[in-house]
Amino acid sequence: MTFQQFWTEYIQLKNKYPIVSTHNAKSENCEYGDYLYMCNNAYSSFDNAQCEDITYIFDSFKAKNCADGDYVVESELCYECVDVLKCYNSTYLNYCQRVTDSHYCWDCGDSHHLFGCVHLHFKEYCIFNIQYTKEEYEKKVIDLLKQSPSIHLEEMKKISMKFPVSTSYIAHSENSDYGNHVDFSKNMYLCFDSAHSENSCYLYDAHHIKNSFDLTQSFHSQFCYECVDSSTLNNCHHMINCDSIFDSGFCSDCKNSNHLLGCVAIDKKEYCILNKQYTKDEYEKIVQEIMSTFK
Repeated sequence: MTFQQFWTEYIQLKNKYPIVSTHNAKSENCEYGDYLYMCNNAYSSFDNAQCEDITYIFDSFKAKNCADGDYVVESELCYECVDVLKCYNSTYLNYCQRVTDSHYCWDCGDSHHLFGCVHLHFKEYCIFNIQYTKEEYEKKVIDLLKQSPSIHLEEMKKISMKFPVSTSYIAHSENSDYGNHVDFSKNMYLCFDSAHSENSCYLYDAHHIKNSFDLTQSFHSQFCYECVDSSTLNNCHHMINCDSIFDSGFCSDCKNSNHLLGCVAIDKKEYCILNKQYTKDEYEKIVQEIMSTFK
């Protein structure tokens, strides 16, 4: 069988199966969301992994008790936060890392009790970049929180115009400058919204990835290529919506299996080609024949 013959049969096989309404794996109470991996109690949330008790959260990882956020990573009790890492009990943060008990901040890090601050690091009890005592800060913030968010956002915008805009946000990473929002990683090239990964290229929204290329919305995988919405993979390529698979390729909606080629909706199987069972020797011979003509 040539690869072209294999591909034609694979497309025909995919068309026999209905499109899955939601793509949630190892998740609980997440019916009103999609592309959720190892999440609990998620409502109207999408493209998230290992999150719990979230509402209107998108593209996040290990967010807990958060609402209305985008790329909220390893953070808790956050509201209206975008591109934040390890933040806690805060609202209206943007591009912040390790910020707690703060509101309306942009590009701040390793700080707590900030309000309306821009480009501050290792600070506490500041309002619109002005230092206050703890008592002064707490008194002023009570009144400020009663005002409309639009007022504070406009004031933040005025302050931000005094500072240059960073080309990228790379934190605690080594040799990973060509990308954006890469954290706790090393040897990464053109990767975005990724963390705890290494020796990989062209990743987007991927965490805990090793030695892989061209992955999107993937987690806890290694030695993979061209995989989308798939997690816990090892030595796989061209996978879509798959979970807990190794040594496989060109599969869709498969899980808990290994040594698959061109399979759809397979669970707890091995040595299958186009959903047909083979012996180990037969499988290896046919796969070699098919892939030798793959271009």
